[in-house]
Parts: sequence; C-alpha cells; structure tokens
Amino acid sequence: MHTRIDDFVMPDPEVVAAVADRLRLLAEPTRLTICVALAQGESNPGCLAELAGVAPAALSQQLSRLRLAGVVKARRDGQRIWYELVDPDVRDLVEHLLGATRAAAEAAAEVSA
Repeated sequence: MHTRIDDFVMPDPEVVAAVADRLRLLAEPTRLTICVALAQGESNPGCLAELAGVAPAALSQQLSRLRLAGVVKARRDGQRIWYELVDPDVRDLVEHLLGATRAAAEAAAEVSA
C-alpha cells in the first residue's frame, strides 16, 4: 500500500509519453494485425493485405506509418518487397498480448466445457 506520493517509482513524463505514442501506433487494428503477422516472419504486402482484410492502398498507408516509426523495415528482392518487424519491444509486446489472449481463451473454453 502506498501512503505517500514518494512511495511510487515513476518514469519521467517523456518516457510515459513515448510509451503512449507507441501504444497509439499499435492500437489501430490493421497496424496491429500487420505486427502480429510480421512477428511470425517476413511477408509481402499482398499477403499482409489479405491477412488484414484491407485493400493494398490502405495497407501501404499503414506500413508507411510503421516504417516511419521504425517498427518495420522493407527489403527489396527483385520485383518484390518484403517486410519484417525490426522493433524488438513491439515484437515482445505483440507476443505477450497474444499469449495472454490465448491463455484467456483456453481458460474460458475449460470453464464452458
């Protein structure tokens, strides 16, 4: 129990703002879907668009935002472009959230069985 404000260990406001910005970036469903897919390995825009259920133009816009934020990186292989998830913190966060979601679903399935 904390009885005084001095009992808390808090990050600097700039750190909190940076984390909030990162969470806002991932809060958009298409961008989160892209990150989930890329956490499993490189992929091309066509596959990512299909997984996300969006048009290629919409996917391109979301990939651009992720690229500018340093979350994903593009690699050209001849005529094709491949994307990879390069931010280890985003990878860890996505994997953690997916693990927690799977665990909750499994627990719910056990209760209803």
